[in-house]
Amino acid sequence: MQSLCLILFLCAAALWFFTNEYDTLFGVFKPTCAVRRGSFIAIVSVFLLSAIWFGRDGAVANAVQESLSFMSLDCKDVFIVLLSSMIVLSTLLFFSVKGSATYALIGALSACAMMRVGDLQWSYALPFLAAPVMAFALSALIRAAFRRFLAGARIHMITLSYYMRHAVIICMVLTSVALGLNWGGLLTGVAGLIGTSESYGLAAVVITGFIMLAVMYLTQWESGEPSGIFADFSIYAVVSTGFAVALTMLFFSFDATASLIGLHPAPLSVSALVMAAVAGAELAQKSRLVEDEDYSKEVVGMVVAPAGSLALACLMFYIMGADPENQMTDFVVLAASIVALLALAFVQYARTQKRQREATDRLVYAQQQQIYEHSRALNDMELKVVLSENQALHNAVEQKRQEVMNVALSIVEQKEFLESLDAMVKRLAKTEDPKEKDRIIAELGSSIKQRLSYDRDVDSQYFYAQAESLHEDFNAKLSENFPDLTQQERRLATLLRLGFSSKYIATLMNITPKSVEISRYRLRQKLGLAKGDNLVNFIKSI
Repeated sequence: MQSLCLILFLCAAALWFFTNEYDTLFGVFKPTCAVRRGSFIAIVSVFLLSAIWFGRDGAVANAVQESLSFMSLDCKDVFIVLLSSMIVLSTLLFFSVKGSATYALIGALSACAMMRVGDLQWSYALPFLAAPVMAFALSALIRAAFRRFLAGARIHMITLSYYMRHAVIICMVLTSVALGLNWGGLLTGVAGLIGTSESYGLAAVVITGFIMLAVMYLTQWESGEPSGIFADFSIYAVVSTGFAVALTMLFFSFDATASLIGLHPAPLSVSALVMAAVAGAELAQKSRLVEDEDYSKEVVGMVVAPAGSLALACLMFYIMGADPENQMTDFVVLAASIVALLALAFVQYARTQKRQREATDRLVYAQQQQIYEHSRALNDMELKVVLSENQALHNAVEQKRQEVMNVALSIVEQKEFLESLDAMVKRLAKTEDPKEKDRIIAELGSSIKQRLSYDRDVDSQYFYAQAESLHEDFNAKLSENFPDLTQQERRLATLLRLGFSSKYIATLMNITPKSVEISRYRLRQKLGLAKGDNLVNFIKSI
């Protein structure tokens, strides 16, 4: 029966720690991604179990037994200790507070010592108050040292990151060893009050290792972005917090170190140490890492877990001890406690499932919102494209309308000019004076010549505008590569690219064919062509 009680105690304590408190202690290392999942499990498993085995007769286990006056725990005591502590812890978890199993078990064991022995060594409770203060101070000092070192050091970021990743691994090893010596001391110390010295050490290692590996392999490892209260931690805050927690647990795991400040070795709450160390890192780097709500929950857990389990265990011991002859009372109390624990577990499970469904609903809603936003953005883009096409069509129609108006105006101007010519011809026919005829003929010739010059200018300007709009790339490259060309020379290059002869070019440019040849010669010089290079082929290659 003692073996069953021993297995029950170890399973309950280990299962609670690795499902509720383990992530608080080792979750601080996840944002660094220093090691992979397999390496992480291997490192923690080897050093934690080794520390539990070598520290089974350590100072923490001896301190636990001395604080309980070396009393032995029978089956009823074990059931009361487990039920009272687990009921309190489950109640706290129902309100989203992860209480410490260490504090709850110590509270229940203190009630057992008070009811069985009538005395309790209160001096062993002082480390529970001193340890968080030490973790706070160490974390603040380490983080401040990092700030001072980084302010004056000239180390490349890649080299610094390499060293910090190794510091994280060392910190993980040190934390695993400290947890095995400290928290393992509580397990082996209480297990020694249940079983024989030959059995409890091996049982503690085997059961703890089995539950740890099962929980760690069955729990989904965060492969994406880090989450939780440690998601925004820098690697310097991680190392500061980890070393502070590990050194504090090691300090209170040996008589030689704990006695330096006049205290006894004692099992400590890892969650309390982690939150105290985080507060120290916040103070040193002058920035918030976790919310005030997390600190409030930790304070509530530190107070309620030991006090609640102490009160509940005393009540259960009192009820069971009121009528020692009546075994039915013991059965009723144990049954009621088990039912209450199962009810709390069921309620917590139902609440967890509800939260998961709500989280899933929020995720689905967020995805639907994202799809809606994308659809709206796509519709906006399509609307902009349609509006742009409509604007382009409107511009094209407007351009065509303007061209039609220009043609109509040109027709009107041509008609007016022809009517003026007709009037001049009629005047010429009616005039008999030779001088007057010469004057009218000269006026008629001047009007025709002026009209021809105006038409050439208008037609050439319209032609150049159309040609330049069709060959924007050519004109841009020509201006970029040969910025010294004048506007007349760029127009000549455009006409040569279109394949016009010198005769047509002279007509379009309103100059003589000889002037065209001179302009071609000057254009060759500005383009840097040799004597045998073809001007037209060169222009077409631009």
